[in-house]
Amino acid sequence: MTKRWKAPKASDPRLDLVGRILESRGFEGKHARETFLNPTMLELEKPSELPGAVEAAQLLVDAVRAKKKILIFGDYDADGITASAVLFHMIAAASGREGPAVYIPDRFDEGYGIRPEAIEKFAKQGIDLVITVDCGITAVEAAHKATELGLSLIITDHHTFRKDEEFPTCAAIVHPALKGEPKTLYAGVGVAYQVAWAFAEIWSDSATVNEKFRDVLLNMLPITAIGTIADMVPLKKSNRIIAKWGLQMLPTIDHVGLQSIMKEIKTPKSALDAAHVSFGIAPLINAAGRMSHAAIALDLLTHLDGKLADGAAAELAELNKRRQKTQRDIQAEALQMIEENNLDDPSNRCLVLHQEKWARGVVGICAGQLVNQLSRPVIMLASDGDNYVGSARSIPGYSILEGLHECESLLLTYGGHAAAAGLTLHRNKFEEFVHAITAHANEAISEDQLVPSVKIDSIADLSEITIEAACSIAKIGPFGIGNPTPRVQIKGAKIVDCNAMGQNGGHLSIRLSQSGSSIRCVWWNQGEMVDRLPRGGLINLVATVTINEYRGHRSSQLKIEDIQLPSG
Repeated sequence: MTKRWKAPKASDPRLDLVGRILESRGFEGKHARETFLNPTMLELEKPSELPGAVEAAQLLVDAVRAKKKILIFGDYDADGITASAVLFHMIAAASGREGPAVYIPDRFDEGYGIRPEAIEKFAKQGIDLVITVDCGITAVEAAHKATELGLSLIITDHHTFRKDEEFPTCAAIVHPALKGEPKTLYAGVGVAYQVAWAFAEIWSDSATVNEKFRDVLLNMLPITAIGTIADMVPLKKSNRIIAKWGLQMLPTIDHVGLQSIMKEIKTPKSALDAAHVSFGIAPLINAAGRMSHAAIALDLLTHLDGKLADGAAAELAELNKRRQKTQRDIQAEALQMIEENNLDDPSNRCLVLHQEKWARGVVGICAGQLVNQLSRPVIMLASDGDNYVGSARSIPGYSILEGLHECESLLLTYGGHAAAAGLTLHRNKFEEFVHAITAHANEAISEDQLVPSVKIDSIADLSEITIEAACSIAKIGPFGIGNPTPRVQIKGAKIVDCNAMGQNGGHLSIRLSQSGSSIRCVWWNQGEMVDRLPRGGLINLVATVTINEYRGHRSSQLKIEDIQLPSG
């Protein structure tokens, strides 16, 4: 067994497989399970429940009616770009003009967040009001500069902040956790959507918004779903409702930019799931800010007409191909660095890697991949003049943000969440930082935490893994952080056949049987196991239930995550 298997909670054996899965996740009772499986838009939290949303929306309404110049300041990732697009379309619908200005900083020249220099530039351009999205909540100096220059500043964000954090003095702050534990941990785009919704209600002078704004809110739901899924926030409560309904509407969305992106990556005409966003749409949007400038993706979601959209989508696809190659090269260098310096020793529970020429826009993805491979936190840094800039990714149970808090005196900037963060430090602080963060991780992370675990939702028989069950399990989605794909454990399945497949035989296709039932399974990246799985032998396995479609025929299939061989 290569992973620790976490057994499911005891559940009512009279329930079907989906019922047992949901009960193990805390949905007790038929009503609770049916409500979860069939969420409605009526259950979406109202803007009045998000601290600061109504106040910010009122300021925007007043500014539009007074014909003031508004600028949206967004981040350069998919969350920030989609959040900017949502507010742009709502304000444009109200103003009847070209819409507000939108500014996305250059990742490489300007970095993350809004700075006093940017405020000065906007004031010179005659901007009256700036609203930020997904750029942090600690822009104290920028807020001071805005006050000094008579410019209104609204800050909207969702990132984690400390209880003793100094908040900027500005016109309004919108944040889910501003008044305590939030109901939903929105992405930046979720916060922006709530502000847009509040804007529509105030402008309409009614909780029932007028038809024009209703159309904007509906058309922005798929864009909000994309940003929500891309930013890997928990797909619970309102986030799950946004993702579920947004994905359903995405194939038929009346938006030339998104249509061009979906055409470029050849998404199906229906039945999109979170994976189509995570591995298809979001990487293209993110590629702009990682490899060039996010304005390419922003224009596709805000301004471009049908004649130009296809070309812009093709440009994003090309940038994404460059990103993929760069990522492969960096990961190979990082793994070589780890091996040559014996950095994956169990006593070293946090890896800090630096290389002068690594691409700053890609190190975050690479760090995430290394966490998956090595099961420990990884920080990857690239050079930026006298500083090192990079990203940190972590394992469950260890907050990398808390680790960075402990090293605050060594850092110039940092911020993020428990699982992912960004940071900047002066290069002469590097060795001291490596020592400090490693010491913190070594103390906080147990040896058991370094062993990857698999949480099982239910034990099942092969006879239960039908196409009907697979379709019902799909309704538990969209799957992601906070709502993972359900895992089932099968005990005592017989190996009927096992063959390597794919390029260079890197994957396995396995046929299993049990008590008269049989099913095809796939086990990705485990081709070397082909000779270790005895035909006719019995195995235990943990797998997810998927739907296989081939030439119009749909069947259930198991995607194996781990196997127990007969020897145990």
